[in-house]
Amino acid sequence: MKTLTKTFAIAALLFVSSVNVFANPIKEEKKTLNKAVVENVVDEYINATVNGNTLYINDLFDNNFKQKFNAGKSQEVSGKEDYISFLKKNKGVQYDCEVSYELVEKNRNYSLARVTLDFGNFKRIDYVSINMDQDGWKINEVNSVYQK
Repeated sequence: MKTLTKTFAIAALLFVSSVNVFANPIKEEKKTLNKAVVENVVDEYINATVNGNTLYINDLFDNNFKQKFNAGKSQEVSGKEDYISFLKKNKGVQYDCEVSYELVEKNRNYSLARVTLDFGNFKRIDYVSINMDQDGWKINEVNSVYQK
């Protein structure tokens, strides 16, 4: 009888502890992007646009952000909200391309990065304009051009 009582006590203890684990989920801390280093911002821009990772997209772009796609005679322009919405819709989508970048200009308050996405039969080149403000580096404009 003592063994049966101990078994029920252990089972009840396991049940209560497992319910508590699921009832109080561990809260994940909000991760923040280190915007003090311009290369971090460029890396996360690539991560969002090419790899579909949307973790830091709200931290990347300036409020006056513009995305310009230069194709032929026309130039399509998107603002911050439209571009973030586009990235969120494509969360998890990864482009099949080789990516490289270089900082064309880098100084205390302004940087210009050239991000090349090589798809094999064509290239997309993003010229990413980044400014320093009170919150760190933020992207204020991206001009995308296409090459064969």
